[in-house]
Amino acid sequence: MRKNLIHIFSCPPVTVGGTNRATGRAGVTVFLTCLFLSLFFACKPDPVTPPDPVTPPEPIDPPVDTTTVDTVGHTRSMLVINEGTFTYANSSLTYYNIDKDSVANYVFSNANDGAVIGDTGESLTLLDGKLYIVVNNSNYIYKADINTFKCDISQPYQIAGFSSPRYMLPVSSTKAYVSNISGTDLNIINPQTLTHVGAIPMGKATECMLRVEDELYVTNWSRFWVSGMVNNTVQVVDLINDTKIADIEVGFEPNCIVKDKNDIVWVMCEGDVNDLAVPSTLWKIDPSTKVATLVKTFDKKALSLAIDPTGTYLYFVYGGDWTNGGDVRRINVDSPSEMDSFVISGADKLFYKIAVDPWDGDIYLTDAKNYTVDGAVYRYSSDGTMITSFDAGICPGNMLFY
Repeated sequence: MRKNLIHIFSCPPVTVGGTNRATGRAGVTVFLTCLFLSLFFACKPDPVTPPDPVTPPEPIDPPVDTTTVDTVGHTRSMLVINEGTFTYANSSLTYYNIDKDSVANYVFSNANDGAVIGDTGESLTLLDGKLYIVVNNSNYIYKADINTFKCDISQPYQIAGFSSPRYMLPVSSTKAYVSNISGTDLNIINPQTLTHVGAIPMGKATECMLRVEDELYVTNWSRFWVSGMVNNTVQVVDLINDTKIADIEVGFEPNCIVKDKNDIVWVMCEGDVNDLAVPSTLWKIDPSTKVATLVKTFDKKALSLAIDPTGTYLYFVYGGDWTNGGDVRRINVDSPSEMDSFVISGADKLFYKIAVDPWDGDIYLTDAKNYTVDGAVYRYSSDGTMITSFDAGICPGNMLFY
């Protein structure tokens, strides 16, 4: 979740005192003054400078979804991590049975005696039958069974000690990398034992990661969280020696990263969401030369990025930003200078994250609405026809197919 934006939508209620007969007119004046000041300051956005780390408030028991998780007799499933409202510790997990078109919400809490995921669930990773839930603002990762979503409390099921973790990318059963939005190290952990085993100095915040053979491509996103960072590079890490070997210059605010059918790396650079003069751009990187090429400069903001199972079509949200909805557009990697005619309208929606089913190419889009109420997920066929939709938790974000 975009921490600097969410405060705009998640102002806590303000309580002001009333008057009584003893205070008289002076009491009324004090009351009106307090009311005015409360309304003026309550929803004032935070400054660009990031806040100090916060301790989440005591979580409230989430609503119980009595829908049974239907994991029998199917071959395809999807999970949605619902980020919740920043600092409110109300992240949740939604399960979707693709073949049966059935859904269950709060599956993690229901499987773990009402335990909450925490503050800002960011991403999901599957490894050796275990689900890893990266919880950004709580600074830890949960480990649960992928079929039951239950944590095994007889052994380590949570690893902390991070500084704003974002994504986890495993390269073996005993080694995984964890990106970090508010520090300059790329963390290395052992997923089996849930222990820290190392860190790679990167000099910048790290976000999305992509493995290309024995190298790891890492986007350097978000100038808000690391002071003085120049956020226009993709860094490359040697996975054998765990050292940074390249800094590749791309556009402003590189975020999402994918690989196509020709093993070319594609990077969506958001530009400055607060300044239209700094545009969104699309870049491609040849891993053999580490050379980046600007492919397209957009005339509107372009956010998020996913690729279809054939490695041919790039999908992204175009024409919106993190508070206003945009449409979904598409580019063919064989002729990437122009968008084709494909459109999924974002009218009356706030498309937030996009994912493509690796089996049939169906397109899934999360609708964050206003970031403070339960969102939704929309499923479209590869030709843009809507198939179905279902309710999710607050601010549905990244998705995992399995």
